[in-house]
Amino acid sequence: MFMRLILALIIVLGTLQSAELSTMDTIRSKLLTSAISLYFNARGYGKVDNVTVDTTKKTLRFNLFPEGEKQPLNVDIGSYTTLIEDKEEYLILQKVQTNRVWLNRIFADHMQEGIKVPLGIVSKGAGSLLLKL
Repeated sequence: MFMRLILALIIVLGTLQSAELSTMDTIRSKLLTSAISLYFNARGYGKVDNVTVDTTKKTLRFNLFPEGEKQPLNVDIGSYTTLIEDKEEYLILQKVQTNRVWLNRIFADHMQEGIKVPLGIVSKGAGSLLLKL
């Protein structure tokens, strides 16, 4: 059912020649908020809010409310890619920058491969297609 809804949405959006990119990115942002939120929340990192995607620049931005902290973490993803591995679909978050200098250093030193976020739960196989439209 959910996959049919996603595919119908993709078809409708794909046929709208006059649709603004920002409108399509708003829909993508809502879907990615669910996927990224599930990933971070399931690992006990915190809650994610306000994911915004810019498919022309291939960037993401979101707020993370870290578990046990009072101040939100502003997260900027300088690049993302999609990956299908063993029939599973992933969003790879790369070039991670935050409003915490020490955390930026950790990402720069140890996260060259990026953060691998599963898209399957939310997108039902249409995540990478949705991001490419």
